[in-house]
Amino acid sequence: MAVKNLMEDIVSSVVKEVLKKDTDVAKSDIEEQDIVAYVLNRVPPRYITSERGIIHGKLESRFKFQQRTDILFLIHEAIQNIKTRREASSHTDYDGMEKMQNILPHVMGEVLEETTFSIVSDIEVSLLMNGKPVPMLDEGWSNPFITNRATRGYYHFWPRYVKEEMGSKKDIVLSLRFTHPKFIEKQVDISLKAVDNVNLYESKIVPIVLLQIKEGVDISFLYE
Repeated sequence: MAVKNLMEDIVSSVVKEVLKKDTDVAKSDIEEQDIVAYVLNRVPPRYITSERGIIHGKLESRFKFQQRTDILFLIHEAIQNIKTRREASSHTDYDGMEKMQNILPHVMGEVLEETTFSIVSDIEVSLLMNGKPVPMLDEGWSNPFITNRATRGYYHFWPRYVKEEMGSKKDIVLSLRFTHPKFIEKQVDISLKAVDNVNLYESKIVPIVLLQIKEGVDISFLYE
């Protein structure tokens, strides 16, 4: 039975509503699919496997106020970001990617406060190699990634294979660094394997990272 990410339909539907109302964006050169991709890269997926699950999930998710608010926030963030980088932007050449000899998987994970498992905004998550930011394969991914309420504590990278730095190593060791003014900095090492074919669904799932609040910091900000 096919597996489907329910969020694809939900996000696409809300994007169409926004573009229908915002005629200025609709008339611009911003592609609808660029906005959808931006949002999907920043919201947790919801996988379902049955028609009954599809119906139930749509009813539950489509009208869940907070989720809709989060999606709207990310849509408008996407529009602004795409506008500012439009002159220098270029779509990823997926046909050209098929000829690449080494492709790294997506890196996905979740970062939360350690005692209450609260979502924290403005955590800077950096993907590093030898202390330097790893370039991304597609411009839709940022490095560092800054969390916000809409991302639900999730972060997502798609690193580019750099032969000069990574060579022909079987296991490529990278680091995730988590920084925030109110938390103790944390670093987690991960190992990736390069493959010789493009698999857009290949991902490295990082176990949940829990951050410790610095001594003397009032934790009331977690509930604001």
